[in-house]
Amino acid sequence: MLGNKVYVSRNSQLRKNSILRELQKAPISPRSWYAFARDLMRTGDFEEVVSDWKGREPMTDVFLNILSHGSNGWEQIWELTRPRLEEYKQKFGSVWSPITDSVLSRLSQLAKREWMTDEIRVHFVDCLNGGFAWHDSIAFATLPDIEIQKKFLAHELSELITPSQLVEAELERAGLDPGVTHTVVDMLAYSSVKNFIAKPVHPSIERKGVVPNKNYYPKVEELYPIFEDYSKNPSECDDFASLVKKIVLRLKQS
Repeated sequence: MLGNKVYVSRNSQLRKNSILRELQKAPISPRSWYAFARDLMRTGDFEEVVSDWKGREPMTDVFLNILSHGSNGWEQIWELTRPRLEEYKQKFGSVWSPITDSVLSRLSQLAKREWMTDEIRVHFVDCLNGGFAWHDSIAFATLPDIEIQKKFLAHELSELITPSQLVEAELERAGLDPGVTHTVVDMLAYSSVKNFIAKPVHPSIERKGVVPNKNYYPKVEELYPIFEDYSKNPSECDDFASLVKKIVLRLKQS
């Protein structure tokens, strides 16, 4: 998640191997890591985060210690990074704002669930390699292609509303790869946003990162027809479990 090679290369002079070794030795569960990152992003008072998290996880204690003592390089990084992220935020916001309600409504329709939060905060984080979503917060890196960034955000939103536990449980019960859950999440994301993504100026140019990637998500080719039909008529399934049954049946037959 923090392995952004461009960021690491740009700021390599600030690397401290002693801190790296501390982080490598400090265990943390994915659940705690995302919850901690979410609290850091949303807080208005760093001391509240320190009070809530101190002593809970070795990894978070290391992070809080680093943040409390500061770093000689952070101000220089932020001085260069903030204007670029602010400019990107405005640029992306201008194309996302007109479609946000439609994408959220479409995801809710496809996932057969209502949104359970009044607000979802989205954060552009320069050092991330990819992104993550947790409850009511999303963090992701910026991409040069705004159209791919739309799909990127739709994917993280899909992570928040797709009934992933149901999908994973049914796949495991059928003896199938639970990793297909990620494919389902991305398929719903693609279905929710594809009509709002501009086609390349040159039709022959493939825009990678929009259509679910078969080299990254398992069983894309087998499941694509199911989601193509489902996206046209979500009412064909009474609930999400009915869609999952179709997915399991198709995978067993493949």
